[in-house]
Amino acid sequence: MFWKRKGARLLKTLSPYDRILCHVMTKRSDAHVYFTDIIDCAPLDEYIAKVEEEKGIHLTYLDLVNAAIVRIYAQKPALNRFVMNGRVFANNDIKIAMAVKKSMREEGGSTTIKVGFTGHEDIFEIRDRFQAEIWKNKGETEANSTDKLIETLMKLPNGLLRMIVGILKWLDRINALPQSLCDALPFHSSVFVTYLKSIGIRSIYHHIYDFGTIGMFVALGKEQWQPIVDRKTKEIRAAKVLELKVVADERLCDGLYHAQSMRMFRKILENPEQLNERLETVIQDID
Repeated sequence: MFWKRKGARLLKTLSPYDRILCHVMTKRSDAHVYFTDIIDCAPLDEYIAKVEEEKGIHLTYLDLVNAAIVRIYAQKPALNRFVMNGRVFANNDIKIAMAVKKSMREEGGSTTIKVGFTGHEDIFEIRDRFQAEIWKNKGETEANSTDKLIETLMKLPNGLLRMIVGILKWLDRINALPQSLCDALPFHSSVFVTYLKSIGIRSIYHHIYDFGTIGMFVALGKEQWQPIVDRKTKEIRAAKVLELKVVADERLCDGLYHAQSMRMFRKILENPEQLNERLETVIQDID
C-alpha cells in the first residue's frame, strides 16, 4: 500500500541515477535549483489588447503565466512529478496553487486556492476557473476548506499541534494521508504561483515546501523598465519587462529537460496566440 497514492502513480522505469538522487537528496530543500528569466511585455500587451478588442475579455499577465504553466506541464510531464520517501511519483492532473489576499488592507487575511487542469484547456478556460475560485474566496468572512482546517488546528495547544503536524507529515511520507486532507491542503499541488505585482514588489525566489507534492515555485513580480537587446534588430532599447523567478526540484528531471521546459515557457509567452486553442494531445509520463 505504501507505494500507491491517490491522484498519482509510482514511476517504475526511471534510470538508476535518477532513483539514487532521491536518496542522496532526501528533502526538496536539498534539491533546490534557481532560474530567472526576463520577459519582454510588448507581445503580451499586444495580445491582451487584441483579445479585449475582439472578445471583450480582459486578461492579465497572471492569466498568461498560469496558462503557459498549464501548457508546459501538459507537454513536459516530468515537471509534474514529486518525490515521496525516496520514490518518484507522477501526478495524474495539473494542480496550480496560489495565495490570495482576502482584502488589500495590510491587516487583511490571506488564503490559498488550488485549481486543477487536464492540460487540454485554452487560456480562457484557465482564466475563468481561476477567477471563479478567487472571487469565491474574497472577503474576510469567506472560508474555504484550507481555512477551516487551519482554524481547527490552531485551537489546539502548541505541543499537541506540533505533534499532529508531525503525524500528518509522516502519513504523507508513507502515502497514508487521507485524500480529504490532500484536497484541502495547498501543499499537495503540482506548482505554486505567487503574483507579487498585486502587492507592488519585484519578483523573489521562494523555497519549495518539504511537505506535500509541489515540485516548482513560480514568482511573478511587478513589471519594470530596463534596457534589453532586441532579438530581431540586435539593438539596445528600453522595454517594459516581467521578471520570472523559478525554484525547482532538480530530482524530478535533468538539467537539459528543465532548460527545454523553460525555453518552451518563454516561447509561449512570446507568442501567446497559441493559448487561444485547446491542446489536442497531452503527453503522458513514462511508466
